[in-house]
Amino acid sequence: MNPKTQANREAWNAVAKSHYENYHIEKLLAGEPMLSELIKTEVGDVQGKALIHLLCHIGTDTLSWRLLGAQVTGVDISPEAILYAKKLAGQTGLDATFINADVMELMGQLKPAYDIVFASTGVLCWIPDIDRFAVTVRQLLKPGGFVYLHDGHPFRDILGETEQGETIVKTDYFHSGAWEYEDFTDYIKKDLQIPTKSYEWTWTLGSVVTAFCQAGLRIAFLHEYPQNFYAGYTGFDEDIIKRELYPCTFSLKAIAG
Repeated sequence: MNPKTQANREAWNAVAKSHYENYHIEKLLAGEPMLSELIKTEVGDVQGKALIHLLCHIGTDTLSWRLLGAQVTGVDISPEAILYAKKLAGQTGLDATFINADVMELMGQLKPAYDIVFASTGVLCWIPDIDRFAVTVRQLLKPGGFVYLHDGHPFRDILGETEQGETIVKTDYFHSGAWEYEDFTDYIKKDLQIPTKSYEWTWTLGSVVTAFCQAGLRIAFLHEYPQNFYAGYTGFDEDIIKRELYPCTFSLKAIAG
């Protein structure tokens, strides 16, 4: 594991407990999937399908797919997050497999046994090599299986606001390499800052599509949306769908031949 990824693992270890305590897991415990309607519609029927969820964190989406009938496996780099995912599985009584691993090191470790590879919301910024990620996804899929990715649009990441609330371009869309941050801020508890470095990467939409194509996957669709879609993890992000004049999120489905 490279040092940047190791630093990110420590950061996610530090916030796992906060997320378990502050996500709306009561929905999951009541048998309600914590997935947006958009994602459920675009992925489609998962009944009886083998689904692997990459970067699954504490497993809320993984277990949501189990509620919808999929046979699920979740993978995450944080051992603390995986502990809470297993705890949630026990609380819900749902059958699920959770694996503590770096997705960048999965190549060759798991068989191509999955109908669906799923990854959603805040994923690509933690991927240091988009080409290797795409090849790994391809190796996990059965012939005819597909990957579904939903994430923030890379164009959104270059925008910022002035003190007057005016939207401006603040960074280079074509920036390469990792962004380094001195502290890791929890998106659930904004006042919780973890004194450890973290690293994020940005990938243009073109580089994402090209990586999946070169890995041998056929693009079924690429959708761009002028809204952010949330799964209701917390109170402050639930049901917030504001239309902007620029792309905020995108979804991609690609099929293995």
